[in-house]
This record gives sequence, C-alpha cells and structure tokens, in this order.
Amino acid sequence: MPDRKTLIKRLLFAAYFLAAFLVFLLLLFPYDRVKAKLESEVRLRTPFELSIARISPRFLNTFVFNDIVLSDKKGRVLFESQNIKASISLLGFLRGLVSADLSTAAYNGDIRINAQQGRARQYLMVDANNLDIGSYPLLKDLGLHLSGKAGGNFEMTNDAGKGKLWIKGLTSRELKIMGFSIPDLDFEQCWLEAEIRGDRLIVKKMEFEGKDLRIRIMGDIVLRERGTLNLTVKLKPSERLAREQAAILSLLKNKDADGFFQFALGGTLAEPMPRL
Repeated sequence: MPDRKTLIKRLLFAAYFLAAFLVFLLLLFPYDRVKAKLESEVRLRTPFELSIARISPRFLNTFVFNDIVLSDKKGRVLFESQNIKASISLLGFLRGLVSADLSTAAYNGDIRINAQQGRARQYLMVDANNLDIGSYPLLKDLGLHLSGKAGGNFEMTNDAGKGKLWIKGLTSRELKIMGFSIPDLDFEQCWLEAEIRGDRLIVKKMEFEGKDLRIRIMGDIVLRERGTLNLTVKLKPSERLAREQAAILSLLKNKDADGFFQFALGGTLAEPMPRL
C-alpha cells in the first residue's frame, strides 16, 4: 500500500486531470449544434418556431439560453426573454431520465419550469408569478387593451394535467367581440381551474368578479385541429350596466334564479359561435 505522501500526490494528479477534462468539456462542447438541434426539433414537432441567439455555460450542468423568441408560423411572438437559466440533473441522466429546471424573468414577473422525460413517463410543471398582462405583445397585436397581474401553476403527466390561473386587477378597454363594442370593465379577481385529459381541456371553474359584471364559464374545449368549443357562459351585470347595455342583454333569453344570463358558446377558437 502506498504511503500517505504518494497517495496524496496521486489524488492531486487525478483531480488535476479531472478538472482539465471538465474545462475542456465546457470549452469544446458543441453548443451551436445543440442550439440548432433544439430549434429544428421545435419546428418539426410543434406548430411553433424557436429562436435562440446563443447558449452560454455557467457550470458543468448549468447553462444560459440568451435572447429566446418563441413564435407561431405567422411570425407572431408568443414568448420572449433575454435569458433562461437551465440546470440538467446529472444523476437523473445516468438513470435514463432527462430532467431540466428552467427559470426566467419575463414580463416583469418570473416563470419556473421543470420538465422530465423518461422511458414511460413525461412530466411538465410550470409556475408563474406576477406577470404583467399589459406588457405581453401578442395581446397588443390582437388589438386587446388589457392590464393586470397574472400567475398560476400547471402540471402535466403524460397526456393528463391540471392547472390554476389567477389574475388581479384585470381591466379591459375599447374591447370588441364579434363586432359589438364592449364597455370598459374592471375585475378585482379572476380565477381559472382546468384539466387536460387527452385532447380535451375541461374548464372546471372560470370566474371574473367585478363591480359591474360577474362572469362564470364552464365546459370543455377539444384541442385538436382548430379547437372546438362547448362552453356555458353566465353573465350577471350590475343595474347600471344592465340599463346601459339593455339592447345587447335583450338578446339573452335565459336567466336563472341568481340573476345570471346564460348562453352556450360553440364553434371554434378562431370562430366562436354563441347560441342564445
């Protein structure tokens, strides 16, 4: 057995070569090829386009994606961030499980994502907090003048998932729906609870609470193709709003005991069709 001095020398040599290997691995790792692979996989497997300016290493299993833009095929920006920090689980990778934690500051809030992919299990978790709705560019592109703070969480395992969304201080201005001008509205609180089962989104609870209008929505949406709607919408206006919008409300014939006007909403996401 080698003496203590020889053992320490050998351990130092081993540590030196291990450190040199890790440094060369970080310097020579083909980040450009990984970036191109990620962009092409998103383009091939989804209806979206992903653009990443560059990938920068921070540690052996930690990287930063710089200037990320996710858009649809028409070029509309769905998400963008200056940088996303990503950490890969090395122990999980050795067990055949690809697991990554991502975090970013976006739209004056923060978003955290955990994604896992194994042989028989796919898992996705998204947690968001204090996102500024008014700074989201897609809403402006669609002509929607909205403001407020949003957050929530979503978990999905294989083809089943559930999530919650909250919005505080939601305001809408100069809104038009199917050619009708909607009065300016302010909602103190908004909630959404939904589940995904296969290709179906089940809206268990969707409520908008405001002084002038309360909205409740339940039903489901078939996500494949254009997205088929099968929703029940309930509206309860204040006395003032009911007087000001009497012409529109006169089209709604169903009214329950709690004072909510009710109608069904069918059609598709692109072309909703109310059934009064």
